[in-house]
Amino acid sequence: MKLRHHHRYPSRNPCCAFTLIELLTVIAILGVLATLLASTLANARIRAQQATCLGNLHQIALAVEIYTQDAGRRPRSMTRLTQRPALLGTGRTLLCPSDPAVKLTRNSKGQTNQAWGNLANASQEPDSEGNLGDPEAGSWQAEIADKKESVQFSYLHPLGWAKTVWQKLSAQGNQSGIAVCQLHGVRTATDHNSIDHRPFADYEGRTFRAQRDGAVVTRKIFRSTPQQTGTSPPKPMDYPWDFYTDNPPANP
Repeated sequence: MKLRHHHRYPSRNPCCAFTLIELLTVIAILGVLATLLASTLANARIRAQQATCLGNLHQIALAVEIYTQDAGRRPRSMTRLTQRPALLGTGRTLLCPSDPAVKLTRNSKGQTNQAWGNLANASQEPDSEGNLGDPEAGSWQAEIADKKESVQFSYLHPLGWAKTVWQKLSAQGNQSGIAVCQLHGVRTATDHNSIDHRPFADYEGRTFRAQRDGAVVTRKIFRSTPQQTGTSPPKPMDYPWDFYTDNPPANP
């Protein structure tokens, strides 16, 4: 008599299986953990960029002070700090890691992108301040050469301001600003072709300011473009004193 062999398959224990609700719960937890990790990494990257920027600004302030003592007058551009004798160890000291131009070195036409300081700095001079006064470099040709920028830089600076305006800023003492980073806040302008398209005009948020004494301070800036009324011509903005000093001159 043949014995029939019955193949026994392991029975599934319903107690060991995941229910749909449990599976969704696990997925949700993993999603939350991934979001927290991404947020932590993003915050760490921002803090690292800010730390690098603060170090850059401190070095720039020291370089400006050394140049001024050696030459007997201010450097009229960031470029002067990179020329002989070079006061900055590397040109990257002039670049904030938050500047898009640091990552995008070339545009679609193969031309080097301008850093934020190159784009924004030249527009600090109001139209009414076209006359620089007595040239500090000895001649107008030397003055123009001094103000010309040939390096990329991210920071706003008042080094090219008219002589009389620079003197008003310098009268604020060692707490007056030398260089400012405007890349840690946000631009609020929606129409960049409006009455005043200066890149630094519509801005709010944190700024880092290097002072003449070498200190770097943090400030909150809320700056907006003056509005045009009727058919009157646009009102030119004054120098952006609020970036460089806590006590703007009474008669700028």
